Amino acid sequence: MIIYAFRSELKSIMSYTDMQNICLSSARNNRKWNVTGYMVECGGVFLQALEGPEDAVTSIFRRVVNDPRHHHVDLLLSNDGVARRQFGAWAMNLMFLDDPLLWRRVVGSLSPYDDFLHRSQDPIFSLGLLSLAYQFACSATSVDAAATGLERGRVPRLQHMLRS
Repeated sequence: MIIYAFRSELKSIMSYTDMQNICLSSARNNRKWNVTGYMVECGGVFLQALEGPEDAVTSIFRRVVNDPRHHHVDLLLSNDGVARRQFGAWAMNLMFLDDPLLWRRVVGSLSPYDDFLHRSQDPIFSLGLLSLAYQFACSATSVDAAATGLERGRVPRLQHMLRS
């Protein structure tokens, strides 16, 4: 099993509803390939983790790189031979961190929010933020954060995609 963590930027503004629909479609597709993951969005910048079979994760990443809605797609981390899933609860889910109150609830301080565009290029910051957001979302939605093993992640409900 492999994990990829990457960042991308939207080329143009997209509605929350459109992003939620893309997440749901991605979750359905990821589930077929035994891929799990999580992503956060803030100001049109996405941080995303994908984990699962190497060929499936690599293929999904290539689709994001070639997606005309994204640019500046940067692979921040690639780790092969991962023993267990870190983001296994959902096949894919999304948290919107554009809201300073939600940012503060997840991260605990407001200062990095103001510098997110720059700090999102740092692999340690990005993976840490994804982990915090994932743990917070699992707790807030009463979903088992420790879902691991061969279990395919679930497709999220709209109320699992936290906005505030």
